[in-house]
Formats: sequence, structure tokens, C-alpha cells
Amino acid sequence: MEKLYVLYDPKCELCERLKDWLLVQRSWLGLCMVPAGSDKAKAMFPELDQVATCNDLVVISDEGQVYLNNSAWIMAIYALEEYRDWAYRLAHPLVLPFVRQAFATISRNRHAFSRWLRVADPEGLAGELRQITLEPCAVPGETVSDYLR
Repeated sequence: MEKLYVLYDPKCELCERLKDWLLVQRSWLGLCMVPAGSDKAKAMFPELDQVATCNDLVVISDEGQVYLNNSAWIMAIYALEEYRDWAYRLAHPLVLPFVRQAFATISRNRHAFSRWLRVADPEGLAGELRQITLEPCAVPGETVSDYLR
């Protein structure tokens, strides 16, 4: 594997900022950013609409492996020189359920995050953030001790 294609939502400010951040990082693998749902994405990956929607984060390797959502985040981090260790930590069976939960929370609220990124004044941002309640992290039907057996 030498290259990863990252399909991101070009209408999402958070996605745009994360794309820009990924592009300035030193990486072990080449990263090619492709706007999800674009003509370029459809031409490069015509079968993709059968496995992913424009609301999914998708990473595709040059060998054809497709990673969705939390697995896509981990693969994007895996490509980066300074963050590969984090990819291994996040992929650990004890941590992975919480990565899924964090990704789901971020993904579900990505348009709110985008709105917050556009708020220029700290007071306005603080007001927006005060309105958000987050669910506590939990692994549905499982406990950490289940993994330690």
C-alpha cells in the first residue's frame, strides 16, 4: 500500500479543515483528497455508491481496500508519520468501541461543528457549546471487563 484516497464532504467546514490538516502532515503514505459525490469520485470509484453514502467518511487504498467511518479515520491517522502510534492505540480492541462512539458523535454533529468553527467570538462559541449535551461513553451490552477475560 502506497496511497490512500480520502473522500470527504466538501460542504462541511469541519471536513474541509481536517482535509487541510491532513495535507500538511508528513505522511508515510500518499494522501489524495477527493470530494465525496463529485464527478471525480464517481469516475474513480464507480461502485462506491453501493457501500457508502456521502455522509460516510471513506478511505480507499491503492490496493482497493475500503474503510468506512471510524476505520477510515484510523487509516488516515495510520498514514501520518507523527500519528501512526495513535492509529495502533485507537484500533486496540479495548479502545475501538469508544472510537466508534466518538466518531458517531462527531459525524452526527459535524454540521454543528462546522457552524462553531465559523463563530469568530469566544462568547458566541461558548454560548453555542453550552447548548450541547453529550452522552457518556458506553459500549452497548459490553463492559471493559468483557474484553479482559
